Amino acid sequence: MTPFDLRKKILFSFVFIFCIWIFGLLWFYKQVPQNQIPTIENSADAIIVLTGGSGRLEYGLELLAENKAKILFISGTGENVKPSDILRQTTAENRKKIKANNIILGHQAENTIGNAQEIKQWLEKSEYKTVILVTSNYHIPRSVLELSTLLPQLSIISAPVITSDMEMIFSEYNKYLASKLRHFFISTIEKK
Repeated sequence: MTPFDLRKKILFSFVFIFCIWIFGLLWFYKQVPQNQIPTIENSADAIIVLTGGSGRLEYGLELLAENKAKILFISGTGENVKPSDILRQTTAENRKKIKANNIILGHQAENTIGNAQEIKQWLEKSEYKTVILVTSNYHIPRSVLELSTLLPQLSIISAPVITSDMEMIFSEYNKYLASKLRHFFISTIEKK
């Protein structure tokens, strides 16, 4: 094989991988909800909010005020955050409908994997089977992947907070690919 042939094969491999990445990105983009669900039709056992993006807490509190669930679990809050701090994120009208003891805070999660582990620990202490998951729209696919892998029996209703930050779509797609690969390797090792 000549050096020219080797360079052609390497170039072809890069182009092939790039094309697969682009088609995957297009598929991922179609998985990302583009519109906020006007009304969550079904009630759930709990509402779960993943911190980290604007509008998430407010939407979770709004759903709690609408009685879409009796409990709101917020994963990834700061160590010193209290339910009363969370209640300040909603309207005065909603604060009248929400009891602070219906808000449960998780303080340990620092990322999406940590969110899923923290949620699993909390749900294992309850009998909750259906949750409404509130996070940014671009974060829904990876959040559902992580949570459903740890809790395959859990029924998840997605409640996306819409953002049009395309830079986050690229970043989240790469994180999603990394999560898929991690779960693939973990399941391969567990089967041996």
